[in-house]
Amino acid sequence: MGLLPRSIVLRLTTAATDLITVSDVRGAHITPSNYAVTERLAHWQAATLMAQKAPYFGVGLGSYEVVYDDYRLINWEAPLGHAHNLYLNMLAETGAVGLIAYLSFWVIVFRMTWALRRQPDAFSRCIAIGLLGSWVYVGVHSVFDNLYVNNLFLHIGVLLGLLAILHRRMTQALELD
Repeated sequence: MGLLPRSIVLRLTTAATDLITVSDVRGAHITPSNYAVTERLAHWQAATLMAQKAPYFGVGLGSYEVVYDDYRLINWEAPLGHAHNLYLNMLAETGAVGLIAYLSFWVIVFRMTWALRRQPDAFSRCIAIGLLGSWVYVGVHSVFDNLYVNNLFLHIGVLLGLLAILHRRMTQALELD
């Protein structure tokens, strides 16, 4: 539609194409233009290999960096601390059991937040809408990175605290009615 500069559209198109078309990056030709995407895919692939080795309980919570050397691809020596995909990272570290537990937690959080749309107070409903946006952002961004770094988990904890307060206020209001 011509709303974005051509250079940005080209970069987004190239990144999306690389993400979709390259599944095994062991033989990928690394260039300055595809380095970031290829590096991310290499870490995703290492996490997938970890998950294949220990599919039910993973390699251990927080162990991605520790065991990375056993699963890394040849051109990618640095573990970078995580897989740059929270879901793959959780699957690698905690297996299917841990990933299902993590996703179940966020389903419950989302449903609780969704229920707040019935909050009688308009300000509380606005906060709930903001929380929904935050949960969607965290969920989508987690496909491309791990947001639980640089103390961001503290911000998420505060948002969860707001959710708890609003949920309690709503249940008390419903009990009074």
